[in-house]
This record gives sequence, structure tokens and C-alpha cells, in this order.
Amino acid sequence: MKKVLVIIAITFASVFQLSAQSGSLYFVFLNINPDKEVITDSKAESLQSAHLKNIDRLADEGKLIAAGSFEGGGGMFVLEAKDQFQAWGYLETDPAVKAGRFKLEILPFSLWNGELKKAGKPYEMRTYQFIRLVSNPDFKGDEGKLIHDNRIFMSDMMRDNPEVLAYGFFSEFNDGMVVVDGSAELAERLIKEHASVKAGQLGFEIKSLYIAKGTFGD
Repeated sequence: MKKVLVIIAITFASVFQLSAQSGSLYFVFLNINPDKEVITDSKAESLQSAHLKNIDRLADEGKLIAAGSFEGGGGMFVLEAKDQFQAWGYLETDPAVKAGRFKLEILPFSLWNGELKKAGKPYEMRTYQFIRLVSNPDFKGDEGKLIHDNRIFMSDMMRDNPEVLAYGFFSEFNDGMVVVDGSAELAERLIKEHASVKAGQLGFEIKSLYIAKGTFGD
């Protein structure tokens, strides 16, 4: 189990209401590049301004579904694209990405419960707990049974805990995310009951996510 708390100064861009059946969604992690070039404060501010303008442009064009920042550095996008190559193309228009400020992960995304919803301006920013579930490549148990059991667990967790706003998956092996409107302690207590976490098939990280209220239908 790993617990990480991180945030960067990227603002939320517009979101469009989606159902769990929407296809062609890609979840992007913008991880801070530890080898990024050392630059002046003025250049960093200029890149940040261009980065935010690009977020607004992608949102206006209907390509960017959501954007948020993590406490301590890094952030996330949800993109809508026909394939992963097109999603990469959208990201390559970002000046901060082109300057090597981030290490990117682009993952196919299925929203299984909850919603992504358009937030009206002016945005009211809120902090949520973001749980990322990550497969253990060394796990030797019965993944098939865990996958079945965990779909049930996740549905029950959301039904029984109104603080759980949304969950989705990045792969068929339970990798995914959960958004909790509550404390990190609550998020950790809930996710520790996950069968794959108990069995060691999944590890998890908890990050504080700063994003517009209403993004997850709350």
C-alpha cells in the first residue's frame, strides 16, 4: 500500500456529461518529470499560462472532458478521442508537455458508476480523495474470481457510502480509480475492504484531487 498526497496549479476545464457506456475515453496522468530542465521562474510562469490556455482550448473543442490537479505536483485529464494515438496528439499541443515538464500515462478508461458532468462557470473548486488501484504483476492467485467479486464490491461500496462519487477501470485486471468526497482516512478505510487489495492483487495510492465541484455529479 502506498499513500501519496500531491497538487499542481492546473485548473479544471469544462466537462461534458457522460454515461458509463461512452466509449473512447482516456485517462491521463500528468506526473511531474523528475528530470525536467531547470528554468527561470518567469519561464515557468509563461509555460503555466500557456498550459492553462491550452486546457481551455481543448475543452472548448470538446476534446478535454475534465482536468484536475493533485496536491504536491502532477495532475489528471480525461480526454475523448477515437484512439490512443489521437489522444497523444491532443496532448502534444500542450506547451508544458512539449517542454518535458511531465511524464505522461495515457490509459483507456471505462466509467462504471457515477458520472462526469459539465461544471458551470464560475467554477467552485473542491478537494476530493482520488484512489488509484494498481495491479501487482507478481500476484499468482485467481484473478478471474477477484475480477468478478470486485465488480460486486465496488457497486456495493458506492451504494452503501454516499461519499463514493464515481469509480472506473483502466484495464480488465481491476486497475482503476475511485473518487471519494471525504477524508483520506475514510478513503483508505473503504478501499482496504477491496478483495483484491486484501489478496495482494492490487495496491493503491490516495491523492488529494483539486477539481471543480460537480465534476462527479455531486
